[in-house]
Amino acid sequence: TYENSLPKLTIKATNNEEHTINDISDWLQYLCDKQKFNGAVLYAKNGNIQLANAYGYTSGKKDKKLTTQSIFRLASVSKQFTAFGIMVLKKKYQIDYDDLVIQYITDFGYPKVTIRHLLNHTSGIKADYIKLAKQKNGSDQNILSNKDVVHLLCANIDTKTIAPLHQYFYNNSNYIVLARIIELVTNMSFEEYMQEYIFMPLQLKQTRVWNLFSKNRRNPETITHGFEAFLKSKPIEIVPNWIDGVVGDGGVFSSIQDLAVWDKIWYDNPLLSPQEMQEAFTPPVLTSNTPSNYGFGWIIDGDMVWHNGQWLAYNAFILRNIKQKTCFVLLDNSSNTRFNKILNTILPKMMHTKNKVII
Repeated sequence: TYENSLPKLTIKATNNEEHTINDISDWLQYLCDKQKFNGAVLYAKNGNIQLANAYGYTSGKKDKKLTTQSIFRLASVSKQFTAFGIMVLKKKYQIDYDDLVIQYITDFGYPKVTIRHLLNHTSGIKADYIKLAKQKNGSDQNILSNKDVVHLLCANIDTKTIAPLHQYFYNNSNYIVLARIIELVTNMSFEEYMQEYIFMPLQLKQTRVWNLFSKNRRNPETITHGFEAFLKSKPIEIVPNWIDGVVGDGGVFSSIQDLAVWDKIWYDNPLLSPQEMQEAFTPPVLTSNTPSNYGFGWIIDGDMVWHNGQWLAYNAFILRNIKQKTCFVLLDNSSNTRFNKILNTILPKMMHTKNKVII
């Protein structure tokens, strides 16, 4: 259908990276003009920004233009920030990745699960926290918290759960538990901890954790709003509901400008050594003696590490080629059903990869 179709991206046959970047930027602007893209893009190489641009509006009202400082919801791309928070927690509070979760959450119903298992999605936990919460709440009256999620997981042990390290199973619950561990160890909210120990020291000035429990509920001037926009209908703002009190699996907001800084942080930063950083990209080995491909908040694909996210009308994607020292980010806040097509059209041209990313 026309709704999901895309015009062809034509790159001039010059083998000139600058021309390629310009052609991609022009194509995204054309999509924006046709109401087929509303977001921002980043391409950096060796820590230097080659392309940083925004296309469209901060909300469905279309009264304010996006900029590279506009703050987008990162959805599951937030997991790499949570993982970084755990890595710093290990250093500051002498916890260990191989500590059992029950050392911190004494009634945790999965006694063999470690912090590392949560980070790698090899915990074996298959419980769907949203499904459990809906069964318990049945209404929007009670905002769900990380503490609530942990309680639900402990009170409803999933019979389908398998032993840790038997297989990779992506489950948002793992990262909510990680955020809860941070809260219990530090006696701070996840939001406060990330602001004080991660975002401020790393000079991520436009990055923040936000949920329905945030003390500062006033949105900054640069925040975007997710909206649903189909070609022949009036845009509808998509707002958080009672589920959006949880963080760790999501809940981080950032800008293209800050994500350029975030890319450089993974090569060098004042909080963790290169050796400590490398732990995030070490593939876990399953009990079958086969490697999994999920590190600490990153999917590992050879020299490339990446993650995607989708929640409340937002789409987010980041890919870094560690060997080539390149980084590509694409963000959208318009429930874009074409996002994956756009992404897989650009990636082969920009990052020289033939692998498609499934969102």
